[in-house]
Amino acid sequence: MDATAVPMRERLTRENLHGVWAAIATPFDQDDRFDEGVFRENLRRLHAAGVHGIYTTDSDGEFYAIELDEFKRIVDAFADETQRLGIPAQVGVTWCNTQGMIDRLRYAASRGILGAHVGHPFFMPMTLESYRAFWRDMQGAVPDWFALIHYNTPRVHNYQVGDDYAVLMREIPNLVGTKHVGSDVGEFLTLMARAPQLSHFTGEHAMTPYMMFGARGIYSWFVNFNAPYVVAWYDDITHGRWEQARHRQERMHAFSLVKEVLTDSGNLHGIVNKAMAAASPFLAPHTRTRRPYLPIPDEVVDRFRQRVEEECPDLLWRG
Repeated sequence: MDATAVPMRERLTRENLHGVWAAIATPFDQDDRFDEGVFRENLRRLHAAGVHGIYTTDSDGEFYAIELDEFKRIVDAFADETQRLGIPAQVGVTWCNTQGMIDRLRYAASRGILGAHVGHPFFMPMTLESYRAFWRDMQGAVPDWFALIHYNTPRVHNYQVGDDYAVLMREIPNLVGTKHVGSDVGEFLTLMARAPQLSHFTGEHAMTPYMMFGARGIYSWFVNFNAPYVVAWYDDITHGRWEQARHRQERMHAFSLVKEVLTDSGNLHGIVNKAMAAASPFLAPHTRTRRPYLPIPDEVVDRFRQRVEEECPDLLWRG
């Protein structure tokens, strides 16, 4: 069968991976346990908003604070709910060593998850020999149908560029795409020129320009504030409504400036985005985070909400 004809809910390929993929946060209850009820409710809300896929246990899912036993409980609920909804699913499996990632990959595949975001172990750089062995280990941990997506962030070692992917995609056939969080336009153009076969995704910071140059979609955090906005933005791009897409990019930049209210203290990723989501009625609220990272105080969230209402009212979810 032509790979482009395979629907994403059956298998993720280099040819078919596309769209708005929602980064769902991991909710914790007052006893610091995984809150499955809130998690399932938010999966249902994201699906109803029209996102094309959902992923969990990446940076917004606080992967670094989730040990293997709890990871399995999250994946069990995630697989059950996404399969019931009929929406494609991916998980993050980044860990500090290869065996921890293999354990997560194998369990995700056993539960019918279709793919995983793979970040490099983050304590120290890998040599070229270690790097190539690492990716062979990732490939060997899962069936041929299971998709691997490289989470390529300059925050960790062994950051990859276009020529690196041209080699890696030949050696790892089930490497289907990248999560590209960089902001260098020239670097992205080189990536598209050297490895156009892979499905490269971007973030809110560069959605309009990078999709103009060939990105296939977005791994999105803003969906937790207003998912229909991101879905409409993607629709503008894919239908060639570039003036509307340019306007949405400018508005997202304005929102990012307001969001500095949440990042000024030094917080990042899931800590910030849980606070951001709590400022919107779109998802069931949950702001508890895992230590050592403390949640952003309610009064700061309230100040952020007020700034959004004043400066970005068009980005609010109105129901």
